[in-house]
Amino acid sequence: MNKLFLASQFYQVADKLSALIPDSRALKVAFIPTAADTYAEKPWMEADRDKLVEMGFEVEDYDLKGKVETQIYNDLKPKDIIFVSGGNTFYLLYHIRQSGFDKAILRLLDEGKVYIGSSAGSMVMCPTIEPAKPLDNAEQAPLLTSFDGLHLVDFVILPHYGKPKYEQRYQDIMTEWSSKLKLQTLTDEQVVIVVDGKHTIETVGVN
Repeated sequence: MNKLFLASQFYQVADKLSALIPDSRALKVAFIPTAADTYAEKPWMEADRDKLVEMGFEVEDYDLKGKVETQIYNDLKPKDIIFVSGGNTFYLLYHIRQSGFDKAILRLLDEGKVYIGSSAGSMVMCPTIEPAKPLDNAEQAPLLTSFDGLHLVDFVILPHYGKPKYEQRYQDIMTEWSSKLKLQTLTDEQVVIVVDGKHTIETVGVN
């Protein structure tokens, strides 16, 4: 049973997690910060991690770099939740492929682990990350040979929708991609919740 919680900014929609996880006490979270490597300051990542701790989870950072599939699977098997933080989507996808996390996470999801993505961590679950080019610097992953995502959902999530600084970039994305792909805009107050391939979109403040 695949359970995905795909947010634009996790800490702003964390209350909606109760739909998947009614009780957070003593649950173990593997917090993957790899996508944020390309940033000197990472306030969004720190806010997400702090929120998990505040909610009562046992949080442990886990970097994908230098790992291989079997190691990742064995390391993450004892965890209840796999959290993939935001940052550079292209850099993240490169290390997901390079490390074998793409294969390990499928096994872990089949075993009942919950996946939480925030921003880039959500986008990599989609069929492709190519529409993110106006949002992220693809040159930070020069060895990435394919923009194919993990295909855990059949639409492309566009995070941080509605923020003024992204307005023109989103117009450009819509112009280029809306006729080619199924796009799902996501504000920082929204989250896509997926259970066994069926998804709903929840908004903070709306029951």
